Amino acid sequence: MKRYIAVLSAMILALPLGALEKKPVEKIDLDQLIEETLLDVSRSKDHIAFVWYIPNEYWNAVISQNPEMNQIEKVQARLTMNTLSVVAVIQGDVSPVGPVRYYERVYLQETAKFHRVDAEGKKHELFPHKTIAGDVKNLLDSIAPALGASVGALGDNLQFFVFNDLSDGGKRILDPYQPGGLQVDLKRKNNQPLQAKIEFPLNSLYVPRRCPNGKPAHVSWKFCPWTGAKLPE
Repeated sequence: MKRYIAVLSAMILALPLGALEKKPVEKIDLDQLIEETLLDVSRSKDHIAFVWYIPNEYWNAVISQNPEMNQIEKVQARLTMNTLSVVAVIQGDVSPVGPVRYYERVYLQETAKFHRVDAEGKKHELFPHKTIAGDVKNLLDSIAPALGASVGALGDNLQFFVFNDLSDGGKRILDPYQPGGLQVDLKRKNNQPLQAKIEFPLNSLYVPRRCPNGKPAHVSWKFCPWTGAKLPE
């Protein structure tokens, strides 16, 4: 009996592991995506600071899953956001009495710094559009209620920064499927620095791989931590 169990275990460990597979946009779990891309970097009770990286995949998923948009509207919305990425920022000082004093957009434009981090860890500064095009602004405004539902009351005070996401060579600048990441540096009005780091690839954009023991394997893993088995890429 023991020998049978040992042979069966060896057979299970020898089973091929699923290779990396991107999820279709309509299958992306928005809650999981937001969990990976919305960071709280407040660091103290008298201040709030959130950074939310909103990749093209988020917009595609929202558009695909929106029953109130017809097909023409969905195509137009995808074309509008297809070559863009968005980072939403909110900062404010919390008063013991009275409402939160949210930072003005002008202040964030002057102090927030954005960098793409490549696979080797080298930083490349990103510069948001100085003004948001009318069609992009209209789309952001139209989806704002859904964004608010995702992040609660903070959604009313998000400041959006829009970036070109297509290089001259036709490749994505911020590619959430490739190793690297996004770094956002903020500054409080008392000059305290704050930093958000979002690591790529994003696990929520991939169909979960399974280790031989059945447990899900994170997209960044090369080996199963429980069995030591090498994961296909």
